[in-house]
Amino acid sequence: MGCAQAHRAAALAEIETRVDAVYASAAPRLEIDQLALAVQYGLSEKMNEAGIGYKIFRMNEIVQGRMADNGAMKCADISAEEFAKYKLNRGDVLFNRTNSIEHVGKTGLFDLDGAYCFASYLVRVVPDTEKVLPLFLTRMMNSRAFLQEARSGAARAINQSNINATKMRQIRIPVPPLAEQKRFVALIESLERAIAAAQAVIAAAPIRKQSVMQHYL
Repeated sequence: MGCAQAHRAAALAEIETRVDAVYASAAPRLEIDQLALAVQYGLSEKMNEAGIGYKIFRMNEIVQGRMADNGAMKCADISAEEFAKYKLNRGDVLFNRTNSIEHVGKTGLFDLDGAYCFASYLVRVVPDTEKVLPLFLTRMMNSRAFLQEARSGAARAINQSNINATKMRQIRIPVPPLAEQKRFVALIESLERAIAAAQAVIAAAPIRKQSVMQHYL
């Protein structure tokens, strides 16, 4: 398991290094607003744990830059017409606008099949794919530089901070040509696969240990 943990840590560090390199490049800087076809606040609706309605993403389902269905998602009991307004499409990017300050700005790419919507404290960014690739945008928005700017612009209260969509839209990120973005995305996806493989080994370690112990008892 120690080897898998080391591989996971190395892959995560490599992603951060690659993102920092893009930020240090001479690529032109564009506002999020210039890269988005739409920016939208999520749904304000009471949620339930009974599986009634449509699955609704919350901040805690942003995992390592991806929206993750953990099998225990809450649902929103809304009409099909209302759902159509908030239905997520593959390639949508979700930005967490409010929570404790260390969670403000956390961003995830939606890349799943199925019917999902999103809660009001998330903001959907629909990338203009003629300018920016969804995974590239997600990684830039999760960068240290972007998060620092987002959090510095957040309004703070006790145990709660918030940045509105207007401020988020004005943050600039480096945007190299699409060919460079595609190379970056291919590398990131390779590193993500390495992370997933390492995490699978780490998760399976207790089961393997238990199996070995039972064999010798």
